[in-house]
Amino acid sequence: MQTTWRFPRVLSDPHFLYVLLLIALSLSSCAGSVRTTITEMPEGQRIANVDDTLFGEVLSRVLRPNGSVNYNALRSDTKLTDYLQQLALVRTDIFISRQAELAFWLNAHNAYVLDIIRSNWPAHSISDISGFRVSKVALIGGTRYSLDDIEHGILATRFREPRVFFGLFDGTRSSPPLRPEPYSEAHLSDELDHQLLLFLGDSTKNFVDRKAITIYLSERFKEYSNEIEAAAGTMTTFLSVYAPPEMAHWVSAHLSAHIAYLDYDNTLFTNDNTVNGQTTERPAHNQPISKSPGGIR
Repeated sequence: MQTTWRFPRVLSDPHFLYVLLLIALSLSSCAGSVRTTITEMPEGQRIANVDDTLFGEVLSRVLRPNGSVNYNALRSDTKLTDYLQQLALVRTDIFISRQAELAFWLNAHNAYVLDIIRSNWPAHSISDISGFRVSKVALIGGTRYSLDDIEHGILATRFREPRVFFGLFDGTRSSPPLRPEPYSEAHLSDELDHQLLLFLGDSTKNFVDRKAITIYLSERFKEYSNEIEAAAGTMTTFLSVYAPPEMAHWVSAHLSAHIAYLDYDNTLFTNDNTVNGQTTERPAHNQPISKSPGGIR
């Protein structure tokens, strides 16, 4: 007797196909299409510490005074490769202090942002690098992490320190600034205070509109509003402590001010003149209205 094969009904169900698509996309992002310098575990013994002076030398060569990065110069930088090799070999279970662990993960995250961008150059925006945040390409302590793993899985869950999210650089024009020196265990609190002060004082990213009694903040504040409010009570209380003096004074007198969030610009902040034929100069309409520190308009 001839047997007739029938296509399983479940495989023609649109809901089932949708689930399969989601699974496929998830597996694709996990595998990662992002290129990076360190593709396999380097040979050598595990080490107790990384040499942050290597990262410091990289920053001194490619970071410009306005905060932009020269990725063309970074592409041939061997010091960053040496630093990444040490990150791969370092033990991540023997930190001597909370500050040392925080500084380590901040530096590791920012170093891999630079490496991912240089390894996938040219790009006009991090949106051009598929899987930029979610691909597990950062080899640290023998384990693969994504940038999101470090930001959300480690820093956001292990530490009650909202300032740390403003020390994380993502390469974009809307990003908190890249610190010109590596973060250090000894001075971490002062370094985080300074980075947050710079970020809040940049009126292209955060500012007060006195007429509207509104505080306009970077979308990064919205992303971590729960962590900020858990640590400080309210967003305005947090701002009144860490903002530049003029802004902090205004916020302290307007703790019930309305808070609005600005759109995030994923364009790379580079001083290379063109990328794929597109200019990297900041458009005129994005120029700061006020150059004075304090984010007051």
